[in-house]
Amino acid sequence: MYILHTCKRIGKTGLINLPKRWRVKLGFDCGELVEISLRDNAIWIYHSNRNNTENHRYISSNGNISIPSEIRKLLKINPETKVCVYVDTEENSFVLRPE
Repeated sequence: MYILHTCKRIGKTGLINLPKRWRVKLGFDCGELVEISLRDNAIWIYHSNRNNTENHRYISSNGNISIPSEIRKLLKINPETKVCVYVDTEENSFVLRPE
């Protein structure tokens, strides 16, 4: 099930904050290695399978994560683009969709 949390801009360095309430509910911890992939014109962030070769990033101490520039370029995301943050409780992941 998708739940819309908010829509906001990604910074020019590709940083976005994952909402703390949902990080806690889905078990995403600060310092955790997560995978970022592109699926269905959306950015998916989910728990890492260390055997996978997808893009890996760490969640910072304040809940920020850096979206890889190649994914931002493919989706034509720039600092003015608003991105909607969804939570997928069935797949235990965050989904970012350009507005």
